[in-house]
Amino acid sequence: MKRLITLALLILFVQTLDAQAQNKHYNSMTLGMGGGGVAVIDGYHANFLNPANLMLNDGRVPSTQVGLLGGLGVHAGGSLLNINVYNEYLTKGLTIEGQTREDMLDAWFGSSSSNTRDISFTNDIVPFGFSKRTKKAAFALATRVRTMQEINLSKGAAEVYFYGLDSEKFANPVPFNINSTTLSYAEVSVGYAMALPIPLEGLIESLPFINEMDLYAGVAPKFLFGLQSFELDFQSTLEVNSPLAAGSTIIHDFDYTIYTYGDIATQLNNFVKDKETNSDAVVGDYLDYTGTDIGSLGSGFGLDLGITLDMDVSLPVLNVLDDKQELRLSVAVSDVGSISYDNNPHQFNGSSTFTFDADAGGQEVGDFYDNLSDSLSNDVYGDFSSSASGAKTYDLPGTFNFGAALIVGKLTTSLDVSFGFNELGNNSKSSIMTLGAEYRFLDFIPIRLGTRLGGGTSTAFSFGTGIDIKNLEFSVSAMTVTDSSVGGAAATMALSGLVLRF
Repeated sequence: MKRLITLALLILFVQTLDAQAQNKHYNSMTLGMGGGGVAVIDGYHANFLNPANLMLNDGRVPSTQVGLLGGLGVHAGGSLLNINVYNEYLTKGLTIEGQTREDMLDAWFGSSSSNTRDISFTNDIVPFGFSKRTKKAAFALATRVRTMQEINLSKGAAEVYFYGLDSEKFANPVPFNINSTTLSYAEVSVGYAMALPIPLEGLIESLPFINEMDLYAGVAPKFLFGLQSFELDFQSTLEVNSPLAAGSTIIHDFDYTIYTYGDIATQLNNFVKDKETNSDAVVGDYLDYTGTDIGSLGSGFGLDLGITLDMDVSLPVLNVLDDKQELRLSVAVSDVGSISYDNNPHQFNGSSTFTFDADAGGQEVGDFYDNLSDSLSNDVYGDFSSSASGAKTYDLPGTFNFGAALIVGKLTTSLDVSFGFNELGNNSKSSIMTLGAEYRFLDFIPIRLGTRLGGGTSTAFSFGTGIDIKNLEFSVSAMTVTDSSVGGAAATMALSGLVLRF
């Protein structure tokens, strides 16, 4: 019976978190090289990280690129995904009780029941991309669909699951908190890049080891369409004042707020209105979302811009590898801007204290729990108020990026340093450094390796490969952390899609 009640409480809230959910843009090449790439990303993907690179010309591939489903990136990670704890306690046949249970939850969440851990999901899809390079300028048109979701869960919620409704553990109120934010939007980006004159170019090129140099600058403004947005802030405490027997009680004191828009907001608002005159109204009867409002929920503007110095160099120490040597230095700012969701914005609030008496009161046990479930859905947690809300504006997950790349024949090495302007989705204000390398085996099979350090997680390693010939690219890459006890686990995957060049 304890497990049934526990699962009922959990399922009630977990059902609200079903969504899909990416931030700093990468493609299959840059992820395989550690996830940086501000000095090596090119083609239409450069629109979203460093549009100056639309001008890059390595002499190997044609000047026009077209991407059909031209890129896919998926990331999942966070401190809630602690694989070390899972392996230590949940894969060895241990009985999760007593000191073992306490040690496991302390290793996972820390000592306080109010501590929280998070998990985030992001994905980027580039349905279409086009880029064209000429001698004097380059142009690109690219679309991207981005979804970001973050869920925060308190230790108290995990304690409910692993302890059940233990009156000793919950003799005093324990925080049971859940917070979730989902943000989804589509982007249409138009990129432009050109070569700039270099002051004192002749003097610089007279320096040792520098043969020739070019300076490129690029900008990519973009328009954003809001696809979906949802916020849940659920704050509560749970108390069990005696063992589960006749006369015992469970006290759940909760207060939650939901922000939503468009048709969903209309349907929930209709339920609230009808509930005032019909106490038997059921919220599930009002929710029939068909997605017809997708793309109309909000709008916004963004900007990506960058600059790249591309130098033909001759470093004698590297001549043994290849005489063709190229050094690039790049600085870029990505995802400057915001998006506002303003289509029928509404706020829904529920606040109550649910007291459960475990005595069935003479009813059949099955009937008792059927009635309890209906009451929870309709009269307790489903009893909320509605109010019109103002538009909600979100900053884009902006980043500052510095990168360098050294290309020696078929070998490319890169170093990047970046940091985020906010903590939205997977974005981090902590600085991140990435190191990567690509070697083109037989000149058309790229072998990519990389590592990432910083950003709140342990060191991550990446690998990628595929086919990359003059007129076609199809490649994949993946990255994962080595130690989930530091900031949790993280795994990222990228697929190039079908990229045609001509």
